[in-house]
Amino acid sequence: MKRVILAAGTAALLLALGTAQAAPNEEVFARNKPLAEQIQRIEVEMGDGKTYSELRLEDRSRVREALSRMHGVLDQYPDQATLPEPSKIALFNDQQIVNTILTKAREDSRQVCVREKTTGSHRATTQCMTVAQRQRAKDDAQKNLTNAQRTGQSIF
Repeated sequence: MKRVILAAGTAALLLALGTAQAAPNEEVFARNKPLAEQIQRIEVEMGDGKTYSELRLEDRSRVREALSRMHGVLDQYPDQATLPEPSKIALFNDQQIVNTILTKAREDSRQVCVREKTTGSHRATTQCMTVAQRQRAKDDAQKNLTNAQRTGQSIF
């Protein structure tokens, strides 16, 4: 009976993980909205300090540069239907730069909460961190363990 319950629980967990990983990444730019409004929304979201909090300084400047180039093209050609081919290509390339950087930053800024029991305790506490914070903590722990093993020091 225990094996049946464990198998069913494992199958449900794998199904949930599979559907979570199969969900497509939502792009920053939507196809059915005016581009100028979307650029303005992105600039506001970048300034609020929450949506793209894990965005590195060099990536933030690359996004701002791409957005300013896009502003320049849209100011020069207010009607997007009259855009010449080289300007369309430049606009599309800048859009892809912004999409790539901000989609990754949005995923890294997502907060994940986990219930954990402290060693020696039966009480669970909730630990909330962003995905990027969890990755940094994991990397730091791995680096400390490797240093301790290499030098022969105790990590406790």
